[in-house]
Amino acid sequence: MAMTEAVKDELGRLSVTRPCCRKAEVSALLRFAGGLHVAAGKIIVEVELDAAQTARRLRKDISEIFGHESELSVVSSSGIRKGSRYIVRVIADADALARQTGLVDANNRPIRGLPPQVVSAAICDSESAWRGAFLAHGSLTEPGRSSALEITCPGPEAALALVGAARRLGITAKAREVRGVDRVVIRDGDAIGALLTRLGAHETVLAWEERRMRREVRATANRLANFDDANLRRSARAAVAASARVQRAMEILGPEIPSHLKEAGELRVLHG
Repeated sequence: MAMTEAVKDELGRLSVTRPCCRKAEVSALLRFAGGLHVAAGKIIVEVELDAAQTARRLRKDISEIFGHESELSVVSSSGIRKGSRYIVRVIADADALARQTGLVDANNRPIRGLPPQVVSAAICDSESAWRGAFLAHGSLTEPGRSSALEITCPGPEAALALVGAARRLGITAKAREVRGVDRVVIRDGDAIGALLTRLGAHETVLAWEERRMRREVRATANRLANFDDANLRRSARAAVAASARVQRAMEILGPEIPSHLKEAGELRVLHG
């Protein structure tokens, strides 16, 4: 199982009991994977996800925490889509859900970042917001030279809000725009491990750290081998040069060379 799938699978199974944390997670999921649509003059909340487990989790929380029913539809993989997509849609009282989760304010004006009740809440809410964002649009690459934990964001405001939430957790994340898409990226291996631990992906952290350690051991062994090879090559070149210099000196001195130097020189040339 790829690292991204492993994280999402584990987070999708994680039991979260505190209502504030469940609210923060849903708010982030709707912000990072969803959007508001207007059909026949009515607001519809729609979320597109890549994991069935996440879709079931979201529907459960929307029902139990916010009191709204939702629909689930599946779009099978085809063409450029590698896997199935899961669409969670709230039609009845969607405007109320949008206000409850901070997609819009009390006057139904869109909120572009994360809602104030998440941004300025407890540390556990920052963790939950990151969990929701990762379930929505997160990815984790294998440990290595270009390893990264990355979230694709709906806009710069959401990206900056996520960076701020990471800062509250003591983790440095960077917001950047790549080919017109806003992203939040964490590249430091220790920071990635710390964040995954905070999100509750403990099994994946162990697997990721093990792969990271194996890679570092291999890299160290390769560096040592290359170092030894380089030393051997340098020694060989030095020996050849020294032999050539001795041979030239013997030619210059000719019969005048002392016997003990001649013997030492011949040994040097012979054994390089």
